[in-house]
Parts: sequence; C-alpha cells; structure tokens
Amino acid sequence: MNADDDLGNALREWSDRLTRLGAPVAAWMRPGRPDEEITAVLGADVPAAVRTWFSWCDGVDDAPDQTIGDCWVIPGYWPVTLDETTADSFVELPYAHGVPLLRDGGIDLYVAAWNTPGEEPVVVSLLVPGHPVVEFHSIAELVAVTNACFARGVYAVDDGLLDLVDAAAYDALYEEITGLPAT
Repeated sequence: MNADDDLGNALREWSDRLTRLGAPVAAWMRPGRPDEEITAVLGADVPAAVRTWFSWCDGVDDAPDQTIGDCWVIPGYWPVTLDETTADSFVELPYAHGVPLLRDGGIDLYVAAWNTPGEEPVVVSLLVPGHPVVEFHSIAELVAVTNACFARGVYAVDDGLLDLVDAAAYDALYEEITGLPAT
C-alpha cells in the first residue's frame, strides 16, 4: 500500500466517523471527482495528495433548511468543491502553488501549498488575513489530527452541530501529532 492509498483510507475513515457521529454533513458530502476532471481543473502537476483529497469529496450539496453548521467536516469548516478552487477570492501565499481544501463562512481557509512539482504540499491556514501559517506538514497530517480528534472525543456532535468539545485535548493532540506548538 502506498501513501496515496493510506491517505484515501484515512479520508474514508473521516467520512465514516462523521456518519457514525450523526454529523449532518455526512448525508450531503458530494462524492469525489474522477482523476481526469481533477487534472482538467488543477493541472497535471498537482500533487498526489491534492488529487486524493478531491477524489474523496467534492464539497457539500445544498439542501433545504441547511445551515452553515450542517456542512462542517471539522468544527467551523466544510470542504470546498473542485470548481471553487479557481475562484478569484483566493489570497496570495508565499508558495508558488496553492489549492484551498476547507473554508468557513467568511474568508478563513485551509490551503494545500507547495512550490515545485512532486513536492508534498503543506497545509496552510489563513485564519488571519495576510498571515499564512503552516498548520500541518501534509494533508495526511491534517487527516490524522482530524481522525484522532474523533477517536478521542475531542470532536463531537453537540446540539446538532459538529463541535470542538475539548480545546485543551485538541491542543495536546495537535502538538503530539504535528510536533508544532498549538496556536
């Protein structure tokens, strides 16, 4: 099994955890896109991890009476669609390439970013406009933190919304997996 298979399995685990928790988004997650469609939008040199991400999920379907919170795959964020990756609202990064993965209802984004073809992308947060921060060393690391949050009860469905229910545990888990200080 290679790294792409491992990431694909970890992403499917994420979806399964959302379903088991009863997160509203589980019913509305759009299936991933075929490789040729990903290539048509993002180009042939897009990193394998970004391809794997968009082959897993292509955003969230709209539904009657749906709220933003119903779309969250992590607290506060939902997956962008492949078509949204080319939107003009994307901000500049100190990297040659960037593809948004997750967004909130405002301007906050998590972006896969890299400089050269074949390079493993980091995941940069744009929580503070104009100040990108490397939050995860890879997409796989983002997924590992997320799945660990589900496994350890750090994320849970609370009053119908996916929520961070233990911020201190998140910080400890984040530092344990990434080796980075929690922000």
